[in-house]
Amino acid sequence: MPRVSQDVVIVGVGETRVGKLPGLQAVQIQAWAVEQALADCGLATTDVDGLINLDPYAIPNSMFASTVAEYLGLKTRYQASVDVGGTVTGMTMLQQAIWAIESGHCDVAACVYGENALTGRAADATGLQMLNLLGGEEWEEPFGVHGMVTPYALLAQRYLHLYGASPADFGEVAVLTRRHALNNNNAQMKKPMTLADHAASRMISSPLRLFDCSLVSDGGGALILMSRERARRLGLPYVHIRSMAMRGTHNTVAQTPDIEALGMAGAARDAFDAAGFGAADMHVALLHDAFTISVLITLEALGFCAPGGAGDYLRSGAAAMGGACPLNPHGGLLSQAHIGGMLHLTEAVHQLRGTAGRRQVPKARRAVVSGNGGVFSVCGVLVMEGV
Repeated sequence: MPRVSQDVVIVGVGETRVGKLPGLQAVQIQAWAVEQALADCGLATTDVDGLINLDPYAIPNSMFASTVAEYLGLKTRYQASVDVGGTVTGMTMLQQAIWAIESGHCDVAACVYGENALTGRAADATGLQMLNLLGGEEWEEPFGVHGMVTPYALLAQRYLHLYGASPADFGEVAVLTRRHALNNNNAQMKKPMTLADHAASRMISSPLRLFDCSLVSDGGGALILMSRERARRLGLPYVHIRSMAMRGTHNTVAQTPDIEALGMAGAARDAFDAAGFGAADMHVALLHDAFTISVLITLEALGFCAPGGAGDYLRSGAAAMGGACPLNPHGGLLSQAHIGGMLHLTEAVHQLRGTAGRRQVPKARRAVVSGNGGVFSVCGVLVMEGV
């Protein structure tokens, strides 16, 4: 089973304001997130000698780790920009930081992503404006498969057909995460939502409606890692990464496997086996929710419920605050902000340290984070544990 060193830990997390940040470019937003994470653990930029980030999607920038490092005035011994896709990129940043610290290439590493995806897009643009390519456009766009909504809508249609599910199951995800976001002062969406609101929202790509789609957002998130021995010496609270696993299955939409053959279930098995825990042992779940269908598929793949049973699982209250394993207490990509899934990772740390404020899950000791890049093209599962 894939294992992660327990000798490197997360000591600091930071996030910028989210929503609209007019006048700020990606480099400024990422620098701000790193500064927030450093302030969280009482360190300075002069302490950081490792930097791992993701370059912006809206305005791609080569060698973006160098851009951000220079802006912050860092003198790095290790730096890299990575793009595995979605929240799996953030997980891979953490994985690379652990390897770099463990092998002596740096002592303190910052992992960061952020950009001005909302205010930086063209005035007449809707949705996420991506200027980089994913590789399948030549074969997909002539047939109407544009962006991310339509491919996820195809998965959603398959889910409804395969399990006899209802679009109301999608609504359960949207309403739950919106309710959770209302406890988060740093959430983009502040208005309560009902199932009727969800059902009345305009259709984007059948069966996905507006409230089934995550937010386009400005903002950033960052995490700081160092050796456990160093953290103890400095008296810093920390969080362990118990395991992380990944599975890749395809890139283009035409090659998408059927739902139960997607990589999430295999990544979950590996991650839980390596951690020595299962879904029933988790206290909080931070699951990829670029679209509501993502959550239904992932709940089932991780073993929280049987295939086709996610809607009933959500209606049972198990994923609500006070339930067995609250889902995305920060509001997730659907109602807090879509920051490449980085805020799923920062939220997991807050929950395990007990610093989540009004959205704190009582006695949270173990968290699972899931992510996928593309359209479940590469899936990742990460298990964290507090001290």
